[in-house]
Amino acid sequence: MIADLYLQFRNRVEAALSALLKLTADMQRETVMLDTIQNLLKDVREPLLFVVVGEVKAGKSSLLNALFGQEFCKVDVLPATDRVYIFKHGSRAETVDVSPQVTERYEPIAFLENFNIVDTPGTNTMVAQHQEITENFIPRADLVLFVFSVVNPWGASAWELLKFVNKKWLKNIVFVLQQADLREPREVEVVEQHLRETANEKLGFAPPIFAVSARQALLARTTGVDKQRLLRESHFEALEQHINLMVDQSQRGMQKLISICQTATVILSDSSLRIRNLLATIVRDEEQLGRLEGILAERKAQTLRQVGGFLRGIEQACRRCEKEGQELLEHNLSFWRTWRLVFGKAEWQEKFQADLENKMRDLIQPQVENALQLLETDLRSLWPQLQDTMENQFKGDGRVQVSQTIPDFARQRRELLQSIELTLVERIAGRGMEAQLERMFRETANWLRVPAGVAAAGGIVTVIAAMSSAAVADVTGIVAASAFVAGTFVAFGRRRKILSEYHRQMEAKREELVAAIEQQLQHAIDLFYGEIGSVFQPLRAFCASERKRYDPLLERVHDVEKTFGQLNTELMRHK
Repeated sequence: MIADLYLQFRNRVEAALSALLKLTADMQRETVMLDTIQNLLKDVREPLLFVVVGEVKAGKSSLLNALFGQEFCKVDVLPATDRVYIFKHGSRAETVDVSPQVTERYEPIAFLENFNIVDTPGTNTMVAQHQEITENFIPRADLVLFVFSVVNPWGASAWELLKFVNKKWLKNIVFVLQQADLREPREVEVVEQHLRETANEKLGFAPPIFAVSARQALLARTTGVDKQRLLRESHFEALEQHINLMVDQSQRGMQKLISICQTATVILSDSSLRIRNLLATIVRDEEQLGRLEGILAERKAQTLRQVGGFLRGIEQACRRCEKEGQELLEHNLSFWRTWRLVFGKAEWQEKFQADLENKMRDLIQPQVENALQLLETDLRSLWPQLQDTMENQFKGDGRVQVSQTIPDFARQRRELLQSIELTLVERIAGRGMEAQLERMFRETANWLRVPAGVAAAGGIVTVIAAMSSAAVADVTGIVAASAFVAGTFVAFGRRRKILSEYHRQMEAKREELVAAIEQQLQHAIDLFYGEIGSVFQPLRAFCASERKRYDPLLERVHDVEKTFGQLNTELMRHK
């Protein structure tokens, strides 16, 4: 395929530019930058322009068909035409007259997507104004093929046309000596030498000259019969190689691709720098946020340690209450009062639980209120510190709006105090201990009734027996005394059990109460610090969304940079 290497590079450059255009659009860059990339794409997609010039019957159409491997330009259809035909790609075959001298012919042929072919009138049929039209195409051409027939190479019309061609455009010209299969090799050599001498005489230099047989080359590419022999005899491969070299070295060939890649690289570098700067800003913001959140975490840990001190105070208050309750219980369970349990529930038992509840509430309530007051003071002092730090670190940053409204710590403290008071009522006023003690008092009374009854009965019998028999009185007295002693042991044993149960119940109540208050305090601290930490959330969310947006863009930038880097390296190597 003609210009195969160039077309491969062109397709790669086009794909890279398309990726750059989409990347730039996704970055919402300036319209002028998008327009620049679109213009580069338009430029790189522009087909190569081949112009064929020669006398009528010189074999121009056959040469074009052989170059592109198919018969798209009918041979001798318009043998004496005085019009310029431009072959272009189209979805359907049609002919459009652009002017009285120029006709555009559209064909659905694949290679015409990459090449525009200008087939000029025969130089021996053109008048002066038609020569001017032809001259308008030669300056823009990537390749100009001057075709001479080996049968009649002596015509002067082509040389007359060359007079109008600026010397700086002559470097894109190739002389093709067509129909070489119609002459003997020695004759062809003579014709080539004649062309070379004439060119040196008229132009001051001799363009490359190739003697070919387009007919044999087309047969080699379309029939497949004895392909290698036909292609070798056509001498067409040397012409193709030279055309490829000319396209690669032309300003509109590899050089154009290099220039486009360099321009795209500059645009890409600007976009890359912008993304990297944005991501660097995000990283700085995240680092600053991390430091602020670290300060907040340290203060929260400090507050939680203070809660440990508060809880120890509450626990000590519970122990004082327990000690005072124990003293009251020991007083009411003295020897004789324990024996009185035999006669039923004492008045102090009903009052004991109420007094214990009131005492615990009176001791614990001030501890809780003091703890919450200290907590509120601590948080109030933290708020302006964080505000100042935020404003200093993000000063002038429109993305960060620091709230000037202090959180309602007082309201939160009241709500927490009410919650803890409710917990105190529920935990302290629990009837578990009272019920357990009452059960034990009842069991103690039952246990004491037997020895008390025996002792009482023995006493009565002893008195009666003493009036009748001293021996019987001694026995019954011993029984009564024994019953009293046994009852005393029972009374002291039950007293110890009651006190032990009291300690167990109070310890369980203390642990349950402290755990409940600790849980509520920790929950409240989480809420307090959560509200303070909410100041950071808008910026944290912004950083996350920006990173989510720009991280993939940066990866795409790296990919496109790598693509253009490879293209630049390879293009410079083939320059």
